[in-house]
Amino acid sequence: MHCEILLRLRDADGNIFLPATFLLAAERFNMASRIDRWVVHKVFSWLERVQDGATPIGLVAINLSGHSIGDRSFHRYIVGMLQSATFDVSKLCFEITETAAIASMGDARAFIDEVRALGVKIALDDFGSGASSFGYLKSLPVDYLKIDGQFITGLLDDQLDQAAVRSFREVAKVVGIRTIAEYVENEEVRDALREIGIDMVQGNLIHVPEPLELLLPELAAEV
Repeated sequence: MHCEILLRLRDADGNIFLPATFLLAAERFNMASRIDRWVVHKVFSWLERVQDGATPIGLVAINLSGHSIGDRSFHRYIVGMLQSATFDVSKLCFEITETAAIASMGDARAFIDEVRALGVKIALDDFGSGASSFGYLKSLPVDYLKIDGQFITGLLDDQLDQAAVRSFREVAKVVGIRTIAEYVENEEVRDALREIGIDMVQGNLIHVPEPLELLLPELAAEV
């Protein structure tokens, strides 16, 4: 099982808010790195409890904000957590958005080198959403390239989206990066991506987001 950790905010009345509602405010008030640390700590604690061989988890992806990527103290925090972890850290994948990587290229490269040296994988998220440049892939040794959902939702009817996805796949293949398509909602899109040669897909067709305690009730208690 490969899964991605998603964040939701519950208010005092029990209403659930998506990240777009609160993460921009968190970044504005310099709280994004604190949130990232909280998420990483929770995921590490969970993985330490479910590390036995029977656990069906192959990879857990955690999104990191651009603020965290540009924060060297956050780098040190993550390296310290990885070095003291009691579970197999090769099960971890940190996702960094394309725009965050470009904005802090030096910091992004330093972070990637540090965590990959410890066995952690890196995904370049939302690829194609900004001013994409294939050239910087030479400088960012990532493991996965996640194609932004805007190129996937209209894939069947938009030849430009099809051409873009093919080009992303070809470049990724040349530099040895596996590709993941986001926002896959139906079998027709999945089949088209398979024909193009995309390695993996993610979206509601595969599994809808749900709390960990529902996904793995015997493993996810007290997350």
